[in-house]
Amino acid sequence: MITGIHISSSEMVINKDDGKKKPLPKLINNQIVSAKVLKLLPQGKAQLLVNNQKVVAKTALLLTPGEEVQLKVVEQKNAIILKLIGPVQKMSTSQISSLVSLFSKSESAPDITSTKIANVKDLLYDMALKSDKPDKSFLPKLIEKSGLAWEKKVATTLLDKSSATDIKNNLDVLLKQDVKGNILREMFSLDPQKFETVKMATSFLETIENFQLLNHQSSESGRYLLPFPIFSESAFSFGQLLIDTGDKTKSDTKNADKLIHLSFLLNMTRLGPLRADFSILKKDIAGGFLLRDNETCKYVKSMIPELKNGLVKLGYHVHQIECNIAKKEEIQETAFIETLVKSQDDQMLNIVI
Repeated sequence: MITGIHISSSEMVINKDDGKKKPLPKLINNQIVSAKVLKLLPQGKAQLLVNNQKVVAKTALLLTPGEEVQLKVVEQKNAIILKLIGPVQKMSTSQISSLVSLFSKSESAPDITSTKIANVKDLLYDMALKSDKPDKSFLPKLIEKSGLAWEKKVATTLLDKSSATDIKNNLDVLLKQDVKGNILREMFSLDPQKFETVKMATSFLETIENFQLLNHQSSESGRYLLPFPIFSESAFSFGQLLIDTGDKTKSDTKNADKLIHLSFLLNMTRLGPLRADFSILKKDIAGGFLLRDNETCKYVKSMIPELKNGLVKLGYHVHQIECNIAKKEEIQETAFIETLVKSQDDQMLNIVI
C-alpha cells in the first residue's frame, strides 16, 4: 500500500483584509520573496515572516515550522497570491571558502592559467586591472567576460529570433569570449586521463558559480561582488570589487539620481592589503583608502593630489579623499563576503531580477 502522498496546490494566499490592522509587506507581481515559516495554524493557515513582518497565509502545502521557502508573487487583486518555488538556497561553508581562497595567497586557489586551456589566459589578461592608464572599459569587460553573466547571455542568444545557424555562430562567439563558457567548451574535449587539469578547471568553474549564487542572493540589496584579475610579474592574482547600487525595494529611490558606492579590496605586492571606498553621485565623488600601517598610509597620501587631478580631468567634482589605518577585519580577504552573507541573514525579502 502506498501512503503519505499529498496532492495540493503550490499557491499561498494572503487575504488583504488581514492587513487592515497591520500593514502587509509591499510586494509587486513576479517578485520572488524569501519567507520563514513561524508556525502552523488551524484551517489550513500558516504564519510567515516576510521582510521582518508577520503575515498569515492560507495554504494546502505541507510546511515545517522553522523552514525557509522561496515564493513568487503571482497576483495582487483581492488577495496576494504566492506560488512556492522551493526551499531557500544558502551559501555553505565550503562554498564561502572557495570564494575566499581566490583572494588569499595562503590558500590553494586554482591556477587556471596553468591548465593551458585555450584562450583563458588571454581573457584574464584582457579583464585584468592595469595601472599604467585609466581603462573606461574595465567594468564592462569584467561583467561581460568573467563568467558571472554566462547563463543570461546564453538565454538571450537562444531566445533570439535568428536562424539556427546564426544562433550556433553566436554561441560559438560567446563560448570564446567568456571565461566560464570557454572552460566549459574546452572541458568537453579534455582527456579524462589529465586528472589534475580537469580537477583544476572544475574547481575554478565551481568558484565562479559560487560568486553567481552569492550575487543572486544579495541582488535585492543592490550589492554585487565581482572578482577581478590582476596581472603582475607573469602571474595572476585576484582583487575584489563591491558595487552597491542601493536597495531595490525602496520605491523613493527608483527615479532619483543614484548614489553608487564602490569598494576595492586587493593585496598589493609592496603596500600590502589596500581597501578603497568611494561614493559617486553623478559627477561628484568622495572616498578614502584603508591601509595596514602609518608608513604605507603616508605614501598613499602623497599620491592623492595626483589622483584628484586625474579625476578632475575626467570631469569629476572631487570632494574629500582620506587615507586611514584600517582595522584588521576591514582589510581581510573575507570582509566583503562576510558583509553580503550577514546581510542575507537579516533580510527576509529577496527580489531577484
